[in-house]
Amino acid sequence: MDKRISLLAATGLAALSLGAAAPALAAEPAFPLGGPSALVLQPYPDTGASKERSLHYTLDYVGPGNSFPGEFTVTVDLSKVAGVASVRPDPAKPRPNCTTSATAIVCKQQGLSADTPNANRFDLLVSAAKGTKSGASGEIAVTGRVAGASVTPVTTKLTVGGPDLYMGELGLRSEVTAGEQQDLPLAFANRGTLPARSVALELDASAGLQPARTYDNCRVQDHGGMGATTVCLVEGEFLPGESYRLAPDSPLQLKTTERAYRDRLRYAVVPDPAPREDAHEGGPATGRTLKLVKSAVAVPVTGSAAAEPAGHAENTDLNPGDNERDVAFTAKGARADFEAVTASPSGKVGDTVVAELGFRNKGPAVISHLRSGESVARTDIVMPAGVQVTDVPRNCRAVNADGSDRSDRLGAPRYFCDGGIFADFGSAYTGRFTMKIEKAVADAKGSVTVGEPVAGGTRPPAFDPVAGNAKAVFAVEVKGGTSPSPSPSGSASASPSPSASASASASASPSTSATAAAGAAGGNLASTGSSVGPIALGALGAVAVGGALYVGVRRRSGGHA
Repeated sequence: MDKRISLLAATGLAALSLGAAAPALAAEPAFPLGGPSALVLQPYPDTGASKERSLHYTLDYVGPGNSFPGEFTVTVDLSKVAGVASVRPDPAKPRPNCTTSATAIVCKQQGLSADTPNANRFDLLVSAAKGTKSGASGEIAVTGRVAGASVTPVTTKLTVGGPDLYMGELGLRSEVTAGEQQDLPLAFANRGTLPARSVALELDASAGLQPARTYDNCRVQDHGGMGATTVCLVEGEFLPGESYRLAPDSPLQLKTTERAYRDRLRYAVVPDPAPREDAHEGGPATGRTLKLVKSAVAVPVTGSAAAEPAGHAENTDLNPGDNERDVAFTAKGARADFEAVTASPSGKVGDTVVAELGFRNKGPAVISHLRSGESVARTDIVMPAGVQVTDVPRNCRAVNADGSDRSDRLGAPRYFCDGGIFADFGSAYTGRFTMKIEKAVADAKGSVTVGEPVAGGTRPPAFDPVAGNAKAVFAVEVKGGTSPSPSPSGSASASPSPSASASASASASPSTSATAAAGAAGGNLASTGSSVGPIALGALGAVAVGGALYVGVRRRSGGHA
């Protein structure tokens, strides 16, 4: 009996030791505060008031879910900028529940949500304190706290004075031909009060343009059909009052490719760019380094700078509005073959069928109207007799048979579909049409035509060298008998290539690759085959070169002035 009790006790203890381990505690969420690592301020003037600059901080939500309860307290510590800078909340963007003192700004916020990003933003105005000299600096520390989570702090170094880099105008030819090259003799001047310790030269080129040479201190980020961004980081000391240009042994050229049509180049210089930890290493070493040298000739102040300040210079340059320039190009003899994409669904009378209809850009040019916002093409879709349209892509407009407007969107005999402002080489832009087969009509045929939008239909685009494939027959095969079920029994089998049969639907949310990019000015058919992300060309720099390319450059090679 004692042995049995002992055995049971031992078994119970073993079960406890194996199965009663304490559950692991889940790590508490951490919410990062976002803001610049540095900000330069205009020196206090001899007369008048000091110029204020905007300073923004955000409390970013990081999942899971989309909200976190509790009271957040965010503290902006001003004790280390006393006598260096004046800091106050931006009255144009007030926040509730904030108190301000000489040493701190403290704001309270109930809950944090990913759905209300503006509520998680803290806007300040900063200026140099009276009596400060160029080079004086201090530090703003922003911290936060909330029960059940941690808040990652951020620190911003404020400096009175700084570099003011002015990018010279290149004077490039705006009318180009595929295969030709132009020199890019980049040059800039420092018109500020302090030197820059490093500079980033940025080239933001659309699809038909590309730098002809690469260097070890340059990185390229490809944006598919939208082009690419090149960032070259050059270390050194770039003094106030001096001008700098590319060294003779490290030239840059811009090549026009067969993808060119209406293209754009943005070129910019950014002082002391902030590195990021998520940079990639890039390709193999070339043994070449892009270098800068002092210019014997001062960079002239000519023309006008870009309409928008260089985004990556806004915190490290005293006047970021003159750091970049923008050039538009038109390619002579540009050609792109727009081909109609049709389908051949089938079903019985009473069935509902779907078809992907639209067009494909067979290239070679990438057609974009990013500047004008005009549609690159219209798809004119004529429905075959015997079918009733029950659902159409949201970028398609119902018209009567003669092309005149009609009010009812469903059941129309004809549709005009907006192709959007961008058509990448090799990509198809189709939309899903849903139709009910109402009756069998002998030899019933519709059509899909792609072309330039005109009143009542389309006309062949000037850039399209192949007219024969711009129109295709669209027919629905009606099988014998009837079916009482309205469920889909036929699907699109697009012609002429398998890629056109992708199931992306423009009547759904624009989540396919180029839909958001090309649809920014009016929407487009869903793209099947493009690798372009949801960005507009004017925002390439903001998306591509926000520091991610800089660290990789630093790791590989430091080009010196």
